[in-house]
Amino acid sequence: MVRPDPALRRLLREAQKLLEPYGFHGSDPRWVRVEPGGVAAVGRTRASRTWTDGQQVLRFDLHLAATPTAWWEFGNWRNSRLGLPAIPLAEATGPDLIAPRTPAQPWLLRSAPDGHVLPTDIDTVRTELPRRIHAYARRALHLVEPDNYLDELVAQADPHIGTWETIVVLLAGHGPGPRLDEAIQHLYACCAGREPSEYTRDVITYARAGSAVR
Repeated sequence: MVRPDPALRRLLREAQKLLEPYGFHGSDPRWVRVEPGGVAAVGRTRASRTWTDGQQVLRFDLHLAATPTAWWEFGNWRNSRLGLPAIPLAEATGPDLIAPRTPAQPWLLRSAPDGHVLPTDIDTVRTELPRRIHAYARRALHLVEPDNYLDELVAQADPHIGTWETIVVLLAGHGPGPRLDEAIQHLYACCAGREPSEYTRDVITYARAGSAVR
């Protein structure tokens, strides 16, 4: 018998052990693997607690993330302009535009009247954890392979301004060309009728300056 917080810690230690064969390192709430194409990450969502009839329900889940190296380079370029310190690649985050292919439901750890977690809830997490770790680790690693993140963004049906900003940054790593020019035009079109934000202007400045020297 175990209470919710110790149960969560034990399950997350099991998650860490499952991630290690995939080359992920770190500790709760984020494990990462750095590759030439970027940093892949699997992390824990923030745990939330609710009480029903005096019994606690703790909800948590895992999430995946992938940060292409080109996006990290843009972030540090912008930090330099703003007088902020550079961020190590292993700590890079964003652009957070691609979700898991099959979203999963959060896990529940429900407490019995004595305050201990129902054993069936722990068994459910332990049963599902290897499959979810496998799917998220492989998906995150796939997204940091060269151009995979970019290709999925370009394939989206109706990209919004944040998507076009990211596409421009990632295309800039390939140097000047018609694809980059077209992406910048799409980005301008998203700002039709209003001035581009400072962030959008930074994206375009970075793309034009960076691509010119590649």
